[in-house]
Amino acid sequence: MASSHPTLRSLAIEAGVSPMTVSLALRNSPEVSAATRRKLQRLAARRGYRPDPTITKLMHHLRSQAPTRFKASICALKQSWAEAMISPDNYQVRLERGLRERAEALGYGFGVIDIDAHPATGQLQRVLLSRGVEGLVLLPLRQPRDLTDLLDWRVFATVSATSSVPSPQFHGVQPHHFENMRRACMELKRAGLCRIGLALTREWDERVHYRWSGGLAWQNLFGGTKPVAPFIDAQAGPNITSTAFFAWIDCERPDVVLCETHDRVAFSVMLKALPARRRPMIATLNWPNPPASAGIDQRPERIGAVAIEVLAGMLTRGEKGIPTLPNTTMIDGCWVIGR
Repeated sequence: MASSHPTLRSLAIEAGVSPMTVSLALRNSPEVSAATRRKLQRLAARRGYRPDPTITKLMHHLRSQAPTRFKASICALKQSWAEAMISPDNYQVRLERGLRERAEALGYGFGVIDIDAHPATGQLQRVLLSRGVEGLVLLPLRQPRDLTDLLDWRVFATVSATSSVPSPQFHGVQPHHFENMRRACMELKRAGLCRIGLALTREWDERVHYRWSGGLAWQNLFGGTKPVAPFIDAQAGPNITSTAFFAWIDCERPDVVLCETHDRVAFSVMLKALPARRRPMIATLNWPNPPASAGIDQRPERIGAVAIEVLAGMLTRGEKGIPTLPNTTMIDGCWVIGR
């Protein structure tokens, strides 16, 4: 007796194509024309086709056992930072390392391009296409920036590993900034530090979508510590101004300050200018970051690896362009105590 459930074979016979063509079309593969994909997807929907999870699992197993080979090229897009901000344990260096290692393990070529090195209209697009790049990962930018006109995004599968690109909105893999702040406050409270302050610039709070200041607001309301108003400096960039910082210290008297500063030398000098009795402990939301003695390691290597895994799935399914409903995967950091 014939099965009442539609199969790839029955759909293929009805449409007059091969079962492989139907399979590729339902996976949105670019190997099948857009018109044929739409036709076969509509047919499958009308017939109520559902893939067999057992067969899907088997095919995944068979593909995973095959020898790793070069599949396509993935490129990370970045802006270069001042060399004083870059060290072997820098967030971006670690993020790029995680991206590269996972991409190469999955058989993809990987490279990094500075978007500022190709300022002419269309130049970056031509460079990427000449290198056979199909997948892109967006890295943290120096300042939040709209990249809508940077490329013809329809050509690429794209994942964002940063919250510094407000538009276009792509599927993303980012640090869990709000939960990282709550975890830091919990650990500091456990250490007996009752007045927890936050010091950063307005621009740096904006680039994480106010999740750090939002996490501290939760702590001040519900965390069981003594409320401390955050110091949000109006200055552009990541580095706070000393005069305003000192005035805030005098007013709020925090036991500990959570910060995110890039000019570490200047910040250390700033702290040493405070009398010892007024000098708070320093913790960071981006470990390691001297002069902090503890903080949150945002695990950028893991963020990079997961971003590549998301992008690899999109490339397999032929998903390119700006998604209608972008999804974001949040990666929790871990608390680290230094010497």
